[in-house]
Amino acid sequence: MSQRPERARFAEKPANKADGAPDMILLGRLVLAAALLIAALFIHSTVVKIILLVLSAIASGYDLGLKAFDNILDGEYFATPIIVLFVAFVSFLIGFGAEGAAMLLLYQIGLLLIAFVQKRTRAAALELLKGADEEISERARELYKEDAALRLEMAPAAEKSANFVLKIGMIVALLYIFLLPLLGDYSYRISIHRGLMIALTAIPASVVAAMPFTALVGLCFGARNGVLFRNARAMEHTADANVAVFDKAGVFSSGEPELESFRSDVLDERTFLSFAAHAVYYSEQAFAKAIPPLNEQDYRLEVISDFVDVPGCGVELKIGGSPVVLATKAYLTARGIQLPETEEDGDKYYLTVAGRYIGSLSITTQANENAAELLDGIREAGFRETILLTEDGEGESRRLAEELGMDEVYGECDTERKLRHIEELNQSDRNHVMFLYVNGVETHTAADVDVRLNGKAKYADVAVPAEKSAALPFAIQICRRMCQVAKENAIFVFGVKGLLIFLSMIGICSIWFVMFMDIVAVLATLLNAIRVTKDPLIDLRRANEQDDFQQ
Repeated sequence: MSQRPERARFAEKPANKADGAPDMILLGRLVLAAALLIAALFIHSTVVKIILLVLSAIASGYDLGLKAFDNILDGEYFATPIIVLFVAFVSFLIGFGAEGAAMLLLYQIGLLLIAFVQKRTRAAALELLKGADEEISERARELYKEDAALRLEMAPAAEKSANFVLKIGMIVALLYIFLLPLLGDYSYRISIHRGLMIALTAIPASVVAAMPFTALVGLCFGARNGVLFRNARAMEHTADANVAVFDKAGVFSSGEPELESFRSDVLDERTFLSFAAHAVYYSEQAFAKAIPPLNEQDYRLEVISDFVDVPGCGVELKIGGSPVVLATKAYLTARGIQLPETEEDGDKYYLTVAGRYIGSLSITTQANENAAELLDGIREAGFRETILLTEDGEGESRRLAEELGMDEVYGECDTERKLRHIEELNQSDRNHVMFLYVNGVETHTAADVDVRLNGKAKYADVAVPAEKSAALPFAIQICRRMCQVAKENAIFVFGVKGLLIFLSMIGICSIWFVMFMDIVAVLATLLNAIRVTKDPLIDLRRANEQDDFQQ
């Protein structure tokens, strides 16, 4: 069965020009339209004036008519080109042809100016990447060239509000057209003129025009500081986060665990290490990685059976049929196994065979030198709760949590338990969870935002190199500034539209002036996007964070 061929489009996108060069044909048409409009203003003959105004409108709005035709075929009856052309057409019919022609000319000039400012804003945003690490800069340029990466989560809500305003505006315009002559000493010509201005003001496109560029500035500024966000939505979720969940492994410890020392009064060193290496062979716990590198004997995996990994405590298994436990002192003591009084507690694991103490191993990990600064920065950023997830036993977990000043701690956590705790935390509407980890989680968690502190972006919303982890709190402030500026822009445009509607209703306005102010509003919001790198105009956190924002 043959497919129906796609219909021809009347307004295809023009081929890309080198370095964004303007369309010279369009510029020529706009110059001609402007000349015809100016000439019409000085002509006294009504017929000639109308002819010149019509020619001016055709010269400036020709391609707009083609776009409007395509919108009609697509069923987009409230698209901007259709509204603009409708207002221009009706303005000619009611004797305001000069305003209609001027409005079309301003609209086309405005599109050129907006395109130019968008190009310069994009260039300024990408210029921020020159101060970033070369690898991060390349990854950022690759990620952010897609339009989807720049779409804010608040954009659909803003678009919905703008479309609602458009519908209300159309209703108000119609009511105004019919009711004004009935309630006052006004002609339908005046009421239609004011109704057209209200309808033109309600065009929604200007509300969200600057949002992608605001997002791009924020994303590039974050990358410049060493923090790579996957997309704009990741920045929004980071801005909203109020609960920080830390995975101890890698975040508060640097590198792999190391076997600092070991002792056995029963077995020789080689045999003891081989026994311990067999015991942890199937374990996924962090401490298990410290033992195999020192084992000099071959593995005989056939002697291992009934293996059980006990997160935060150790392992249980059978070796050659004999029950073996390699675990913490608290775990063994709870099972009634006696350990030598001389043995000290801490990061030690004790090996028993058939309930008999064989020896001990001391495991150490180097503290992450950036961890304290990172944790302090997270608290200063206003997070209301900090939570620690660790594979350590309950006693060691609580000791570490108190030392770090954590609000809550969950010990004896393997990967599955960590994921379950995060999911449970995020079920509360009050919690917006940020999960900070290094390795061991090969999926996206239920957290609002996953932050990986080793520079790798796989499965993560935010990637931060380990040496740049202390920059994350500042990146959180960037996210909040980006959201604040985006909201400022939307509020500003809605405010301008509200003012224009008021001025239109009382008659202190004109059709071309409405278009002019709408364009000015869009240009202002685009220029305001770069303020993501500085203090926003409206910043509720400003009083407490002035020092943090200094460049």
